[in-house]
Amino acid sequence: MTEFGDSETPDAGEEVLATTAHRVRLPHDRASDLWMDDSPSPILTESMERWVRTLLEDDGYHPIGQTRVLVRARVIAKQEGVLCGSHVVNHLLRTRLPDVQMSWHKREGERFQIDDTLLILDGAALEILAVERVLINLIGRMSGIATETERWVNRLNGLRVASTRKTAWGILDKWAVHIGGGLTHRLRKSDAWMIKENDQTVLKMNLEESKKETMQKWITTTDLNKHGAFTVIEVDSISMANVIAKSWCNRMMETEEDRVLVIMLDNMGPAKTKEAVLDIQSHGYNQWICTEASGNIRFEDLDDWMATGVDVLSTSSMNMGVRSIDISMLIDESGVRTLPSED
Repeated sequence: MTEFGDSETPDAGEEVLATTAHRVRLPHDRASDLWMDDSPSPILTESMERWVRTLLEDDGYHPIGQTRVLVRARVIAKQEGVLCGSHVVNHLLRTRLPDVQMSWHKREGERFQIDDTLLILDGAALEILAVERVLINLIGRMSGIATETERWVNRLNGLRVASTRKTAWGILDKWAVHIGGGLTHRLRKSDAWMIKENDQTVLKMNLEESKKETMQKWITTTDLNKHGAFTVIEVDSISMANVIAKSWCNRMMETEEDRVLVIMLDNMGPAKTKEAVLDIQSHGYNQWICTEASGNIRFEDLDDWMATGVDVLSTSSMNMGVRSIDISMLIDESGVRTLPSED
């Protein structure tokens, strides 16, 4: 068996740093699991139902007024942004208020400007007003995430960026990141096998070996078919990144498997991340290795990150703490009409 050599300090220059993302298929985009046959997949639909149900229950969802008063309501943008959440709103109205008619004036993922009409609703006043706040919250929050993600994507000039599992609305956050042009990363724990610091500590305690020996044994003996669509191993040093990359590539050569491992370079900063990427590339490990930088990645530091040669960044900054887009609903007084009394 041909093995990869021990770690050496690369003497190659900046030319080694060309990102491998165009050669290594990034496993971080799971959006195909959320959209199938021109409609939301079961995974996305189930998530939409859970959140719609919860938000309606929390809001009370008690209709007021008379059912015979029909209105036209316009959902209007008070800020510019990227529309997201239309499919969730469709699910809300079709499952709870099937008699309310919808007319979207912007598509999912389309940019809108201040005062643009996003959606027109026609139906019973009490039904529309009963879901007003939930509907606005859905569009506002998800559009806020999509808009912020688009800002990151445009700034990164080709370097891909993924969300993390630090989310407030779970898969809905992931969908909004996708609409903004980002990568979803894994959708749920079962979607990919991720060996992070705490996992490695528990494995080390069970095997009573060093972290290095523990991870080498895990890579050598684990049945990868049982662990989701892809595998991620977190490291916090250049030396550990080399150990993991070498062990993985040796297994691929020995078993003739063809699987890409994601090495997550966690909290290493741009300078050390750049060194780790150079080390991996100089040994040819990037045939089966995808590098991901994570931890304390800030928008104002993106120039430094783009110079590292890393394949993908992962951050929760695109969806956590992001301000919702200001959205409002206005009743069109000229469109109000009252049905005849049934008496």
